[in-house]
Amino acid sequence: MRRALGLGRLPCPPFLARWQLRQLTRFLAQAEPLLRRLILLMAADLGALATRPRGEPAARVAPSQKPPNRPLFPQPHFRLCEAAPGQTPRTPPPKRFRTGPRIRRLDVETPVDLSDYPADPHDILPATRQVRRLLALEDALENLPRYVEAMRRLLAGPRPVIARALPPAFCRLPVTQAEQATLTELHEAAVRENPDTS
Repeated sequence: MRRALGLGRLPCPPFLARWQLRQLTRFLAQAEPLLRRLILLMAADLGALATRPRGEPAARVAPSQKPPNRPLFPQPHFRLCEAAPGQTPRTPPPKRFRTGPRIRRLDVETPVDLSDYPADPHDILPATRQVRRLLALEDALENLPRYVEAMRRLLAGPRPVIARALPPAFCRLPVTQAEQATLTELHEAAVRENPDTS
């Protein structure tokens, strides 16, 4: 899908047409919870990893003299835990430092209200959040064993990893009835493997 949309890691915010952004958002709303439940079922088959006891101190690693190399374009990571109902955990935005004066339009008396203009399917809109989610999804598919191991560590905790309610994208069109039945069965199997013991 990234190739079809012409997306890549560029040092600038990505923009997409409104219809492409809507299509990408709909795809992510279905693909993310589906992959999360598949990873959970794979981790449940292998069993949860034993956690360190609370009283036991963590092993310290000697600090290295060399600072860690940070990639120029960091790879987003797929979020394994789902939010509780009514909560949406989001990564805080990076700090932005203004180094120069703002550009002000002195000849405009009132701010422009975008609601005065009709929404066109070919309007260009910022798509940074959706593109980061797509890159994180690709990272999870390319490094599946690492994510399964991380999910095994999460399964050892008392809190559930996924939400109890069926994701809305699993029963929203264009999902067929057969696909909805399969997705519902997959969700119920994942909920059974991850009970709330908190």
